[in-house]
Amino acid sequence: MKHKIFCEVCRVSFIHRGELKAGAAVICTVCGARLEVLEVEPEIKARRFPQEPEQEIRERVDTFARLRGYIFNAEKENIIEGLMDKYKKFGDFYCPCRFDNIPENICPCLETRMNQVKKEGQCL
Repeated sequence: MKHKIFCEVCRVSFIHRGELKAGAAVICTVCGARLEVLEVEPEIKARRFPQEPEQEIRERVDTFARLRGYIFNAEKENIIEGLMDKYKKFGDFYCPCRFDNIPENICPCLETRMNQVKKEGQCL
């Protein structure tokens, strides 16, 4: 069965195939975030899966890279550190490469989700 789920992280709806029930964890196929299903009726509601911030962002970047076929270079730990710094200062994982802390720049940022890495060979 197909289910349309709205991801509060990347603010995009994606299709989940298979059974869903409240309490289940699903992975956003757009950004790699793990979400917890809160309700299935009358409509599906999901939120970020409750977990420690560093575990959340490590899982998210690893899942996103796996979904897209990307491989991290030696800068991965610096990026994680930058994401954690922004989380501590601004309350979310805004891209450390960007100055504006706006929803489009929550990791993975919109440009990365729109295949900039594939076009440029790397993240900014």
